[in-house]
Amino acid sequence: MKPLLVKLYVSLFVLLIGFDSTAQSSGVLADGDPPSAPIDNQMIWLAIVGIVFAFYFFNQKKVILNNK
Repeated sequence: MKPLLVKLYVSLFVLLIGFDSTAQSSGVLADGDPPSAPIDNQMIWLAIVGIVFAFYFFNQKKVILNNK
């Protein structure tokens, strides 16, 4: 498969798994409204991990390009 297509499939898979794992349950609780989904509870950690990963990725690309 082409690398771009593989990246697209993996990205869609991870995105859909993330939505599914943080969704609310289908049942309604006896005391009224169901609790809200924990989608936004850990967004700061996700942003920090994303920034660190991007820094690592681009730093590795720079090292590889400098060695050629």
